[in-house]
Amino acid sequence: MVNWLRISAGCAKTILLILNGLVILVALSVFGFAVVDTRVLKQYGDEYAAGTYAGDVVVIVGSLLLVTIAVFGCVGVLRNNVKVLYLYVGLLLIVMILELMITIFVAIQRYGLEFRVTEYIREDFYRNVTIDEKALHEKHWDKLQTTYECCGLNGPEDYEATKQPISMSCCPRAYRARNAYAQEQLYKACLVSASYYSDGCEDEILGMLRSDAEWLLGAAVLSIWFEAAGMLLAMFIANHTKNSVQVYRDTVKY
Repeated sequence: MVNWLRISAGCAKTILLILNGLVILVALSVFGFAVVDTRVLKQYGDEYAAGTYAGDVVVIVGSLLLVTIAVFGCVGVLRNNVKVLYLYVGLLLIVMILELMITIFVAIQRYGLEFRVTEYIREDFYRNVTIDEKALHEKHWDKLQTTYECCGLNGPEDYEATKQPISMSCCPRAYRARNAYAQEQLYKACLVSASYYSDGCEDEILGMLRSDAEWLLGAAVLSIWFEAAGMLLAMFIANHTKNSVQVYRDTVKY
């Protein structure tokens, strides 16, 4: 007769190993993303991004912890160790609770960062600068406009509103030219053809921050679903293994 319970346990082990592999991939992806994100956040300085930076550090630590637990669970499955499987379930439950708390913390910090960055760039763009500060101010906005491929605060018309010429960094070909004559000619052509960046830097920066937050939240939700499924499968495998051992002992005894 076909032992469906044993077959189910075997399938559960295979699925659990696959789930743990997926959890490891998600955790490593989140780890890599958080490391890159910490470097991006440095451009906003500690005054604006300290809380969000701390959130990324917590995410990095949590990702490494999750990888360790997933490997621990795989060992328990392969060795049919009931105690290891129960411990794996307990650790996963703790990690799930921590992930929910981390997710809430990161979401709050991201929202706060968006608000602070919006306030900062609006104030900085329209700030009255001295002659000594002008070069540094222009260099800062040149870097923003080339990095995010944007122009002005809300668009190139912001330069007209402040009675300033459109920045050359809004024209990528002119800005990247190697000599002054080429820059001048390409800049003039850019203004005539209106081929400069049309989107404002505020929308581009906020869009990037929101995209990062959505990616992190999506990865956290996906990981929690994997972990919940892993807990159920691990409990089923542990109980099946425990019952099988008990049946074997009873059979030998009698």
